[in-house]
Amino acid sequence: MPTLSDFQLGTVPGLLRRYDQAPRRLAFAAASRGEAEAWQMELRQTLARLLGGLPFQRCELDPHLIETVEEDGYTRQLVVFQSQPDEYVPCHVLIPRGAAPHRPVIALHGHGSGGARPVIGRPAEGAEAEHARDAHYDYGRQLALRGFLVFAPVMRGFAERMEPPPLRNVLEPDYPSSCEAAGYNALLAGQTLLGLRVWDQMRLIDYIQTRPEPRVPGLGGVGLSGGGTAMLYTAALDPRLSCAVISCAFSPFRASIMPLSHCACNYVPGILQYAELADIAGLLAPRPVLIEAGSEDHIFPLAGTRQAVADLRRIYEQFDAADRVETDYFEGGHRWSGAKAYAWLQKELR
Repeated sequence: MPTLSDFQLGTVPGLLRRYDQAPRRLAFAAASRGEAEAWQMELRQTLARLLGGLPFQRCELDPHLIETVEEDGYTRQLVVFQSQPDEYVPCHVLIPRGAAPHRPVIALHGHGSGGARPVIGRPAEGAEAEHARDAHYDYGRQLALRGFLVFAPVMRGFAERMEPPPLRNVLEPDYPSSCEAAGYNALLAGQTLLGLRVWDQMRLIDYIQTRPEPRVPGLGGVGLSGGGTAMLYTAALDPRLSCAVISCAFSPFRASIMPLSHCACNYVPGILQYAELADIAGLLAPRPVLIEAGSEDHIFPLAGTRQAVADLRRIYEQFDAADRVETDYFEGGHRWSGAKAYAWLQKELR
């Protein structure tokens, strides 16, 4: 007589099986640059729709300066600007002292209650400070000290943008967020939390273009983990980002998102009917991209990253730009490296 253990009762194994059996409709298959550009246009339109129908209607930025602090080597401002009507984005602006024009870079934080604080080198005490130290999290500050004009916004669901109780996750007291409440309610409204974060970065680019500081042409972007994901999708949809560093956020869905329990903000409804993550990154081509990945990163495994990079280079080959996909495979876990990123950004933002 059979028992329940003789039968597959879970849901994910069946989804993985269907993933392996069903081809993605917009998987890259172009044989020329013209076909590749047409593919980019179709996938970009599809991705924007799946993320919730970007772009939204632009409202007034209505920027406000909240504070100005002089730090060693740079001035730090806290500003807010309007992304959607009555929805504002706090953003730290690090203005280096010294020669101008400056190289502008958006620096996105990953998951964690501190939001952008660790990125600008100002984490709170305790677990937040320990995590910031272990993850080499102050890359925004390091960029400013190297002469970059840095914009470090607070993404939805974290720190100052966390929803009030009971709309927040309290199961991890050291790293609370409100991604689940914001993300699931966004789905009810036909939107996605990831799409809303991408829109905030598009509006940040609008705001950067109004700033008075002299800047070199081009705009760089960096992000770790969830910040790397948001930066990847933003660069895929907004060509005003001229280069990007994606840190610990680049493995195929099949190798990372699907086999593990991830935050709600990683999921784009229906995306696997059309594309894998390397296809989405292919929307950056031929713009330069640097992929960081740690040998001990169990969230975005290195083997998956290597596969995704190989797939991405095949896309870039149709643009005669395979050499613009660079990598930093480092010894370590889920953290920022920076071993190549700072010099690479200086080269790409001439």
